[in-house]
Amino acid sequence: MAKTRKNDSLENQKIRDIPLDSLILWTENPRDPMPGAQTNEEIIRHALDNESTWRLRRLSKEMGEEFDKSELPTVVKKPGTAHYIVFDGNRRVILAMLRRDGFPLEGDQFALPSFPDDMPCNVCDEETALRHVLRKHSDTGSWSQLERDIFMHKYMGREKTVLIRMNELTGAISEYARLNQRYVEEDILNQKHQREMGLDPDKYDFGIDAGLLRELLETIEDKIEKGELSTRGKRNDPVAALPEDLLSRIRENATHHRTVTPQDRSDGSTPFAASDQDPTSQSGNGPSQDPLFPEDADEEPDTPPKRRTRQTRPASFPVFGGMLTLVPGDSNNLYRTLESLWQMYEKEKIRNGGAFPQIFRMGLRLLAETAAQELNMDLKEFVDEYATLAKKQIRDGQSGQDILTFLHNQHVKPENLTGLLQAGAHGYTSTGNKEQTMAISILLGEMLTLSRGKNTNPQ
Repeated sequence: MAKTRKNDSLENQKIRDIPLDSLILWTENPRDPMPGAQTNEEIIRHALDNESTWRLRRLSKEMGEEFDKSELPTVVKKPGTAHYIVFDGNRRVILAMLRRDGFPLEGDQFALPSFPDDMPCNVCDEETALRHVLRKHSDTGSWSQLERDIFMHKYMGREKTVLIRMNELTGAISEYARLNQRYVEEDILNQKHQREMGLDPDKYDFGIDAGLLRELLETIEDKIEKGELSTRGKRNDPVAALPEDLLSRIRENATHHRTVTPQDRSDGSTPFAASDQDPTSQSGNGPSQDPLFPEDADEEPDTPPKRRTRQTRPASFPVFGGMLTLVPGDSNNLYRTLESLWQMYEKEKIRNGGAFPQIFRMGLRLLAETAAQELNMDLKEFVDEYATLAKKQIRDGQSGQDILTFLHNQHVKPENLTGLLQAGAHGYTSTGNKEQTMAISILLGEMLTLSRGKNTNPQ
């Protein structure tokens, strides 16, 4: 039961000591949103696997030996329950949970501060909490431009910016940090320059094919890296820095392009949406429904909020990205067995197959380790050597952008693949996401082709 401290309340804020079991980590944090419904355990594993984004080790070191009560988590009570959503301070709550429950079996560990048994929190209404989050992260510059844009759109009723729209179509803005900047949005990609490039800013898809739009963005990113586009150089005339061949192909493509609308897309949502429909898509004047506390008459009062997992994979994506042709050996034998099992599962020929995705994830871990051993590597060395190259190969292949968008939606990327594979061996209850399992198999399949494919390693 939460305990109110005397003389610590303001009009819309109250300091309360809340048991850790009553706190629900926020999956919709713009810094690293997660798709679908996630448990606290899954979020913690994800945060540990993505140290470059979450920086838990760094925060723990900065906090020293004990929890700093001068910076309290900001939480909002979920109506009709005893639970509180952590709007701000998720990292501190994660450290407290790790201190109490310990680290997962796999992965690195580090020293943790001490925490009180109940977490002191600033309990606010939703409007006040969102205002605090905006002030703390957006106004101080700790969010990227895209993260700020997403927050302003989803929770403050702003229209989608050019960065959001282009990221929905290509995934390039979140992938390339050099594109994820305010000056790119306001100077390079403003409406005037879009039209000069041959784009139509009034159309959802900018009037050209998504693959060509991504090529344009990658070219801009390359020009920024080389210093040919900057806050000074060609800032007011970015078109002059772009290849004429590319601009000609954009203009030619625009003459016969069939305009795509959000309804035409296979999933109908952005890579960052946590539900089937974008809660702010109906108008630009604010959320059409509460994105965090949807009305659900059938929901038990003390259960975490339920969100449906949106469709993210076209039916045409096969397991491992397609049939692989590997050199003879243990990894080939294991791959063939796993492929056959997945096909049986898809055809519902496996009885009582509810736990199959978890079992298959364990098989993916074993397959990756077997391939690594055949190359005299450990698992991490194998991932470091081949995962990034595999992603590039996927991008350059047929349906490459659709597959990359699918991987992005399922949070499968070279930087966290080792952790995802390790979780498959230890996290039975947290690895049942079929879509993420499929995404891991696709990236791993390309890695196997690069490292153990017959054309790569003739025998």
